[in-house]
Amino acid sequence: MDKHFENGINILKKLHDSGYEAFFVGGYVRDMLLNIKSTDIDITTSALPEEVISLFKNVKETGKKYGSVTILKEEFKYEVTTFRSDGEYYDNRHPENVEYTTNLKSDLERRDFTINALVMDSDEVIHDFYNSKEDIKSKIIKTINDPFKRFEEDSLRILRAFRFVSKLGFNIDLKTLDAIKELGYLIKNISIERVMVELNKIFRGKYRNKALKYMIETGIDKELYGISEGLSFISNLDIELEPLEAFIICFIFNDIEDEWRFSNKHYRLIDQILLLQEVTKDDVFNKFIVYVNGLDSCLLTNKLNVILGYKDQEELIRKLERELPIRDVCDLKFKGQDILWLTTLKKKSVIGKVVDDLKFNVIMGYMPNDYDVLKEYALKKVEELQREMGDKHE
Repeated sequence: MDKHFENGINILKKLHDSGYEAFFVGGYVRDMLLNIKSTDIDITTSALPEEVISLFKNVKETGKKYGSVTILKEEFKYEVTTFRSDGEYYDNRHPENVEYTTNLKSDLERRDFTINALVMDSDEVIHDFYNSKEDIKSKIIKTINDPFKRFEEDSLRILRAFRFVSKLGFNIDLKTLDAIKELGYLIKNISIERVMVELNKIFRGKYRNKALKYMIETGIDKELYGISEGLSFISNLDIELEPLEAFIICFIFNDIEDEWRFSNKHYRLIDQILLLQEVTKDDVFNKFIVYVNGLDSCLLTNKLNVILGYKDQEELIRKLERELPIRDVCDLKFKGQDILWLTTLKKKSVIGKVVDDLKFNVIMGYMPNDYDVLKEYALKKVEELQREMGDKHE
């Protein structure tokens, strides 16, 4: 028996022995039936958060105001949530209030899809209130009760439907699909950060293309901040993509990366790759491009170029990288410090220009990385720049 499962069963038993109902719920039970390994276990219980905290050690109050706490056992997280029912939803995303309940079915009724509404008790008996097993067997994604009401309550559920298509390869129930088509405009009410979380999961899924084709069929792609053309292109690719690679492809088709929310590190990488792709798609890489951008960025750009139908230059890129005469500016035999010592030039920005010129010529093979050769070239360059600066001040 899996130790995380066993520890989870022990949590259920302890809650049960203390007078509370408790069950595994949602994706863990679904994935168990599908023989898919799950990375987390959710538990639903009649116990209040304070009561759970009093019964277990190593409990984190991760979402106590929403009825959730997290039990840590052997570095594994068990999210334990009290049975609850949601009040009216005020923004197509969040309920105005959450009320605790002692009724399991009331708790399950607020969930998104039937495939996520199964529960398992401490005796490993699965309880099915919404024909969930049959929907899993038939590979159908269907909302619990009225799909129009479910999506109006929380429009993120629309993207979650596609996420489960991408993960499981299931089909979307026709009535659920009709509701998505009619209510797709509600996607605009979701924060861009939450949209990106779901898109990342869609891009990673084994059945990504099926999910994207559903998004195109329902018009949801048109609601996603200018990436419709890119999604259509990706949906026909027979190649795995990291989410960031998929986003960059979308931005190649439409320059709208500023509409999205990335870390500063990823923004810099995206801008670098977009510029590099534009420069190299119809031209060859050279040593200076490889030096400035680095091997990984050049290989990623080449991968995207090949996907877009341009020439494969991977072999050339690797050869250029192997043959770089210097790896860093400090590898130059004649450096900026030498210019300071041998000339009266003190302006760092001008010295930087001279060093950049040396670096370019050495990397491209226009001159050897030799102290005397670089010194002669640099001193002539300094004289030219000093004359130019003198002319400007006359």
